[in-house]
Amino acid sequence: MNFQDLKKQSKVHFIGLGGIGMSALAFVLRELNIPVQGSDLSENYLTPKLRDKGAEYFVGHKRENISDDVSLIVQTSIIKSENPEILVAQERNIPVITRAQLLGLIMKEYKGITIAGTHGKTSTTGMVSLMLEIGGFDPTVINGGVIHYFGSNSKIGKGEYLVAESDESDASFVELPSFIGAVTNIEPEHLEFSGYAGSFEKQKDCFERYVKQIPNEGICVLCIDSPEVEKIYEKLKSEKKNLITYSISKKADLMAKNIKMEVSGIKFDVEFKDAREIKDIQMPIYGEHNVSNALVAVAIGDFLGIKEEKMKEALHTFNGVKRRFTKVGEYEGVAIIDDYGHHPTEIAATLKAARSLAGKHKIICVFQPHKYSRVHDLFNEFCGAFSDANCVIVADVYSAGQAPIIGATQDDLVAGISKTGHKNVIKLTSEKDLAKIVKPQISSGDIIFCTGAGTVTYWAAALEDQLKIV
Repeated sequence: MNFQDLKKQSKVHFIGLGGIGMSALAFVLRELNIPVQGSDLSENYLTPKLRDKGAEYFVGHKRENISDDVSLIVQTSIIKSENPEILVAQERNIPVITRAQLLGLIMKEYKGITIAGTHGKTSTTGMVSLMLEIGGFDPTVINGGVIHYFGSNSKIGKGEYLVAESDESDASFVELPSFIGAVTNIEPEHLEFSGYAGSFEKQKDCFERYVKQIPNEGICVLCIDSPEVEKIYEKLKSEKKNLITYSISKKADLMAKNIKMEVSGIKFDVEFKDAREIKDIQMPIYGEHNVSNALVAVAIGDFLGIKEEKMKEALHTFNGVKRRFTKVGEYEGVAIIDDYGHHPTEIAATLKAARSLAGKHKIICVFQPHKYSRVHDLFNEFCGAFSDANCVIVADVYSAGQAPIIGATQDDLVAGISKTGHKNVIKLTSEKDLAKIVKPQISSGDIIFCTGAGTVTYWAAALEDQLKIV
């Protein structure tokens, strides 16, 4: 199938339409006037937007969802072969492709810019997208989160570039046709994927292949603050002359200097290896990790010839991505923050940013673990990730369809975090009890930080009203 074949489809059905990555592609197809429908286990904040764009949305995976006019089915990598909609596709010989294959098909029509890494991809993709937008390139964008500036996780532009968040969960990022690439960091994650077979070495090999396949006329931007990324750079730098390094702590092609955290956001300078400087970059977001992410946007903007004032304007305009340290409520001077962080490094980095904002006030962290396999593989890292929180409220593991693993349960995490010396770790038996548990812990100026990739986002959204009535 090629792009022209895609545009001729009578209707495309997405299994898992409510997912942030799947919905982005569905929005793009609708902008191309391709009929779209799809199913998911429940509705979410994206459902009304999809329906507004003319996409039919079914709750639940059922045989009858596959209407006679469906000519192509798109599935995520977690959909199992016994899914009833997959079985119908097999019976009717309807082609089935993965989300990554559809993204790759669309990307072939553009010069692709992909952002890879274990953490920071979504925010970095958002920053790069604004860099090109305000730099005058009018890019097409496909992201794993809603970029506040666009009010969407996707955008169809008229320019030659497509900016996309890539996905290492099934190694599909290696196959995306990327003219410009970036790797923000590499840590063990998604090792349950059959292609990795539990091996971090296999996953690192995929990142190396990703870097290698960036063409010489493009660039690949690498964060050497990540030890595993630095190893790839050291291995490939003699044969790949288009590698651009960046750092907030080491000598690199781009370095962030004079980083300051303020109530209004972050401020820093960028120093290039050739002694050029960009002074007083200001962004209305928080955390050193976002300074690091911004360096990717600066490197790509510089490569594309975007002027300094436009680069500064783009970063100053970037006001974040939904579910990345997003304020969703306030109760008597206490901010309620919703965050997608579900890996210990992400959680620790964002709590550090929260601590710089909270000062001497308390941070109450509501943590919903995501996947037993992740908790099992990174158990010690999770237990040590909450040092900047005054109180940790641990919910049950959001299984995402996985069976429990011994040693990776809610009780294990509560005990493990307590063993690190944390003095206030609370087990959340039911989400209905959250407001009652939180209320005695808080006073004006504190931050309630809700983090996880499961249903905790809905708890955060409802918490302000619940605190008013308990």
